[in-house]
Amino acid sequence: MILFSVDELFKNHVKGLALTWFAGRRSGHRAILLESDQQLSNVGYLNHIHPHQIQIIGLYELTYLARLSRDEYKDYLHQLFENDNLVCIIVVDRHQIPADLLIAADKHKIPLFSSELSGENLINYLHTTLVRLVAPRVTLHGVFMDVLGMGVLIMGDSGTGKSELALELVSLGHRLIADDAPEFSRIASETISGSCPFGMNAFLEVRGLGILNVQALFGDSAIKKDKYLRLIVHLEQMTPERLRKIDRLQGDYRLRNVLGVDIPEIWLPVAPGRNLAVLLECAVRNHSLKIQGYNAADDFCEQQRQAMAKEHIRK
Repeated sequence: MILFSVDELFKNHVKGLALTWFAGRRSGHRAILLESDQQLSNVGYLNHIHPHQIQIIGLYELTYLARLSRDEYKDYLHQLFENDNLVCIIVVDRHQIPADLLIAADKHKIPLFSSELSGENLINYLHTTLVRLVAPRVTLHGVFMDVLGMGVLIMGDSGTGKSELALELVSLGHRLIADDAPEFSRIASETISGSCPFGMNAFLEVRGLGILNVQALFGDSAIKKDKYLRLIVHLEQMTPERLRKIDRLQGDYRLRNVLGVDIPEIWLPVAPGRNLAVLLECAVRNHSLKIQGYNAADDFCEQQRQAMAKEHIRK
């Protein structure tokens, strides 16, 4: 179980949720209780019988409340605010908040917000946020990059040039997400999301240069907050014997299991004179083609077969 306070929700997501805090400001310590199999039930439209921890009020709910008699209205608010499960209320679509609702929120010390978002968009945003909080996590050693729109984790032993490669990729217009210890979480059955812990995604350590702030060096477009992990590129200083064992047609492709999801992994030989940045870009482009169903090795073999068949007919 994870405890996530209303204060943390407001502080970390005030812009994403377009929130304004109207009442119950001294009750931000109230905790949203998160469990891995229940996070989607924590948010929903107004319901005092089976209340969600975060209750959403839109036009339909406001219209319903306005049609109640005075006594029914008071009774409804009493049942709503007396429920121990209630953590906060959000009125969406910039609708005006009824005065009685504001008074009741302050009286019962329940945070009350207004949002510029629609109810659907706000609920989707909250669901995504809560899923990420309870998702299984793992930290992997490497540099996580956004290369040509694809999340790529560069791995390898110390001294193989991961940071230098990342720096060259940034200089070519790609984006840094996390250096050294990116954190990955499984946010769906087949989806792994990676980010940088503690918001340190602007920094990259390069031997001989020390710590660099790539955002300060290359601008805001040089970094990205998070990305789905789609490919792993493993750098290796290979022996001649190891090089001979690599499949000349298909390359060295494997699968690495990350939090129960198989992620394609390419092993790239590291050697003097090899342009790893170009090789990695090509690896990403080639992987994208494979996702679309095209395999260059298969195409090569088929064209070779057709050429041999034509040559056989001529003879």
